[in-house]
This record gives sequence, structure tokens and C-alpha cells, in this order.
Amino acid sequence: MRYSQVRNTSLRVRLSVVSSKNQAGFSIVELMIAGTLGLILLAGVIQLFTGSQRTYTLQNELADIQEDGRFALMILERQVQKGSWNANAVMDTPTAIDITNSVDGVNDSITFSYRGAVDGVDNLDCNNIAIADGLVTNRFFVLNNELMCQGNGGGDAQTFIDNVERFQLLYGVETELSCPDGVVNSYMTKTDIEGSAFANRILSVRFALLLQSERNLLSSAETNTYQILDQSYPSPSDKLVRRLFQQTVFMPNAVYATVGSPQTVIDCMSSTI
Repeated sequence: MRYSQVRNTSLRVRLSVVSSKNQAGFSIVELMIAGTLGLILLAGVIQLFTGSQRTYTLQNELADIQEDGRFALMILERQVQKGSWNANAVMDTPTAIDITNSVDGVNDSITFSYRGAVDGVDNLDCNNIAIADGLVTNRFFVLNNELMCQGNGGGDAQTFIDNVERFQLLYGVETELSCPDGVVNSYMTKTDIEGSAFANRILSVRFALLLQSERNLLSSAETNTYQILDQSYPSPSDKLVRRLFQQTVFMPNAVYATVGSPQTVIDCMSSTI
């Protein structure tokens, strides 16, 4: 064999050995290390995604609770202001707060009455039914964790907001009987007022709503005690988020109907000196 042939044969053998080394696969140890690193990275990504999703859900639920709470207080405030005349006022206007048809309990209820213009707008009850004589009566109560309203025009009660855990009320009363000055002296329950001399001296209403989230949002169960007006309420141990909403609404026209003109107050106070 010629020298050139031998050299070529030897070169081909060396190239074949190098090529076979370059094509060698990963060892089992390398595969296990790569797999472990991949699992660690995947777990981090999943944890990050889960945390972001939980935060988004929490913020979304809190926004819904905030919106529902404000909406409920706005509706109740408008009801108070629509009927803020006393039963002794002119034009056959009813008492704004119908104490007889309101209730104290685990969840309170309140009934409003007012006279609206017979125009198909101002005389609509909370069920959107026109009251022919304009004398509208709306009762707000809680049923199956829903704040509902039943108007006097008939039909089924309408749901305003969901996830209402507690609904409590107090009534601001003028207790000065000799010379009333139009100032709230005490906040009382319906039970305290009914049948007393203060039934026609309600000058304001204080509302409190405890709302809960629709789903479990906390990482672990917990319980909290909420002071809901005159009641202390320990919540059950669960993972729900709760928020308390409170508002006091004054009735200027009820003050005028109870006290009379400023001169009346001055004359009364002068006579007692």
C-alpha cells in the first residue's frame, strides 16, 4: 500500500472517532439536573401566576363590595330625603319613617313613606310601579343575604345588592319635649321609639351595612368582631372578606315640622326663663 493511501485511511479513522464523540448524548446525571432546574423554574412561574391571580380576584371583589355599599347607602339616603316631612306637616304628607312597619331584629328593616307628584316619575315605588294617588311606601329588608325593597304598588320585591350579612338601623330623636330645638339628642332603636312620645320626632337615620365577599379570598380562616351601631357582631370563622358601611342622614324638613319656625323656638325658650 502506498504511503498516501495509508495516510488517507488513518485520517478517515481519526475523523470518524471525532465525529462519533461529537454525537454523544447527555448522561443520566445531566438529564436529572436539567429536569430539576426546569421543575424549579416552572414552580416559580406557577407560584407567580397564582399569586397574581389571587391579588386580582381580591382587588376585584373589594371593588364590588365598595360599589355595592356606596350604592345601597345612596338609595337609602334618597329615600330619607324624599320623605322628610313629619305627619303633622301640611299637604297631607306622611311621616318619612314608618316606625310601625319597620322591624328590629338580627337584620333590621325600615319603611319609608312620601307623597310624590302624580307624574309617572316622582310617584314610582322601588319596584318601578306608579302609585295612582302619589302616596309611595317602600320597605327595605334583608332576605337570604340580599337587600331587597317591596313597594306598595304590588309585584315581587326587588333585589338591590347581594352578600349583605348584617343591616342595622338607629333613629336620631329630638327628646326635648317642652321646647324642642331641632337637635338630635339620642339615637334609638325602633323598639325604643315605638309607642313613645318620640315617634314623631325622628330627625335623622343612621344606617349600617356589613357586606361580605362572594367567595373565599383569605389564605386562612379568621374571625373578627364588628361594632354595627348598637350591636357587637362576631363574624364566623371563614375565609370571606367583610367591609362595614355606615352613614347618618339628616332630615331638615322633619326638623322644621317638629320644631316650627326659629321664632317659635325663641318664644318657647324665652317663656321658660
